[in-house]
Amino acid sequence: MVLARQIFSVTAVNVRSIPLRLGNSLVIVIGIAGVVAVLISVLAMLEGSRATIQGDGRVDRAIALTRGATTEYESSLSRETVADLMNAPGVRHDRDAPSVSSEVILIAPVARKRDRSDVNVTLRGVGTQYFRVRPELKLIDGRMFRTGTQELLVGAAASRQFAGLEIGNQVRLQNGDWTVVGTFAGGNGSRESEVVADALAVMSTYKLDAFNSMTLALESPESLAIVKASVARDPTVLVEVRAEPEYLAAASGRTSRMLRLVAYAIGSIMALGAVFAALNSMHSAVTSRTIEIATLRAIGFAPSAVAISILIEALLLALLGAVVGVAIAYAAFNGTTISTLGGALWDSQLVYSLTVTRSVTVSAMVLACALGLLGCILPAIRAARLNITDALHET
Repeated sequence: MVLARQIFSVTAVNVRSIPLRLGNSLVIVIGIAGVVAVLISVLAMLEGSRATIQGDGRVDRAIALTRGATTEYESSLSRETVADLMNAPGVRHDRDAPSVSSEVILIAPVARKRDRSDVNVTLRGVGTQYFRVRPELKLIDGRMFRTGTQELLVGAAASRQFAGLEIGNQVRLQNGDWTVVGTFAGGNGSRESEVVADALAVMSTYKLDAFNSMTLALESPESLAIVKASVARDPTVLVEVRAEPEYLAAASGRTSRMLRLVAYAIGSIMALGAVFAALNSMHSAVTSRTIEIATLRAIGFAPSAVAISILIEALLLALLGAVVGVAIAYAAFNGTTISTLGGALWDSQLVYSLTVTRSVTVSAMVLACALGLLGCILPAIRAARLNITDALHET
């Protein structure tokens, strides 16, 4: 109880004296705020991209790829294989037609509206049942493309981010210009970052003889096992069928790893700088208060009380810096829509919103507290070990 009262008393004195040491205190606050703001911005990119990629997943849909392929563009499904999958038990039928979409993945060159830089978006050739397989997607403007024609539908997110994707615009692809005839939206997933066209028209234009993937609407989530068993019974069908959420979680891993690496690399460098800033600031603060600390020790305050009060002071400054950093990051980044590499093809753009989640905020604040404490351990130990006689004698 005595130690607790001593800690409270010394901490109160330290906090009241912060305005007298405003420069040193601001170094800690600003350093921590910078680390937190940068870390949150990168983690918000990670959360936003992962949520967008995985946002398309439904447990009553499955993705068929060539066995061993991890992504759509690594897969190649022959027309015969596609025909076999259409008739697999467990696949939902609408109006006596299998609810499937055989798809090819390519890229379309566009320009980013913000800076007019040349980028690529995913060009997805889809089957006639595409919007039945994905009922969350709705045509919000224009009309559906006509089968066998060079016409495009554009996702709403892509239309907002990239130039030349409004209805009536021409997009230069292989073998001439393709006309944008409609815009679709819905699902809050990566599909809104794409342009889609009739798969057979795309395959004819690009001289392709195989599909990349096939999306299957299932009769129920439990039907996935039935489809897998049917595929496994035919050794000539080298296909792997995966639940859509499972496939998308694996597909988002590449982008997640890249952004996590960036976050850790940048965060580590800035965190190291923040630790040294806190160390230098708290060392200066302890040095300037040598007489005060020696006097407290002389009148009976425990060394541990002095050390803990310094740690608490640093923790409070770190928390203040974390709050400032979170506020900056939230105001500047939360909800901001950007486009980066990470679409269905590695060199195509994914449009998504940065998301500052509660878990990201808590993680950043915990890191800030750790940095503040780490930077003041040595000054706290120095204060606790201060030689009272020498300190008072020097004055």
